[in-house]
Amino acid sequence: MKKFFALMLVFAMVLALFAGCGGNGTGDEDQGTVTEGFKVASHNAEIEGNPYRVVYENQLLEAIEQYKADGLVSEFASFTSNNDSAVESQQVEQTINDGYDLILINPIAATGLDPVIAKAKEAGITYINADCVYNSNDIVNVTVDQEAWARINAEFAVETLGPGSKIIVFNGIDGNSASELRKAVYHQVADANNIEIVKELAHGWDDIQAQQQMAQIISSGIKYDGIVNQESANGIINAVEEAKISYPGCITSSEEVRWIRRVAEINKDELKLPFIVVENPPGIGATALAIGLNILKGYTIDTSLFAEWNNIKYTPSWIMTYDNMQVQLDSIADLPDTTSVSSYMMVDEARAAYFVD
Repeated sequence: MKKFFALMLVFAMVLALFAGCGGNGTGDEDQGTVTEGFKVASHNAEIEGNPYRVVYENQLLEAIEQYKADGLVSEFASFTSNNDSAVESQQVEQTINDGYDLILINPIAATGLDPVIAKAKEAGITYINADCVYNSNDIVNVTVDQEAWARINAEFAVETLGPGSKIIVFNGIDGNSASELRKAVYHQVADANNIEIVKELAHGWDDIQAQQQMAQIISSGIKYDGIVNQESANGIINAVEEAKISYPGCITSSEEVRWIRRVAEINKDELKLPFIVVENPPGIGATALAIGLNILKGYTIDTSLFAEWNNIKYTPSWIMTYDNMQVQLDSIADLPDTTSVSSYMMVDEARAAYFVD
């Protein structure tokens, strides 16, 4: 079942790739017969100091423990390159040499690993890239559908504020793939609904920077109706409350638990600050793991679901607004403030969602 936890993805080429992956099945009448004992290696660009990656790692470990208990995984190793591309390549190559069945990687960049990908393919190892798209058709990418994420948020703002409104847009990091995908959707939805973007900034997904930028906007006297945002809502609302001005007509996503509880507290007696929270799940790593294990078991992935670069997109499923606020608060009652809401798929769910029957 889906879980919530945090301490914080040319047709013939694809079929050929999967037939070779892991050497454990072809997706024909024998699919699903290999069910246990896989060796899994996880590679991460960074973990320590990155709250998103901490949740990514911990949810991956949570899933691995279940798969070990079920006998599906016999061995698991986790590697961190600390954003050193040479170390990253060396670590991946070592796991190829060590004969792992599945290599799962959340990489430093979208290029630079082609030599080790070719080596993994030659060795018949299943190679899954998670979270950010890597530009290769020799692997499977598994990512959060950032365009769907952004559209849910932007359309909420339109529905709440109405066409012709003025909004401030806070992006993440200029040039980052997820941030740029979201930004493009924000502009599409705004243009389609006669919404004016009166100010657009990038806060680096950092509460302190977001607070400073919002304070400057308030001081400038820019008129706006609502805020469309990529995370760091706590910093934005800190600036609003310090300035002792009215809350904006709406604010969009930030999936940190402390923000979720804060915005619920603001609205506990009545709706004062219309909001939406849409998960951007670090659990995408555990979902990618589930997809990789299904490939190893011999199931055939539904290639009609692929976006560019053999990308399987996971659509966020945990959403909170004022209308379902108490139900969603109850669903995360056991999570600490320091974490983020994140769901992920286990093997059976991933097979039902992304594989051919």
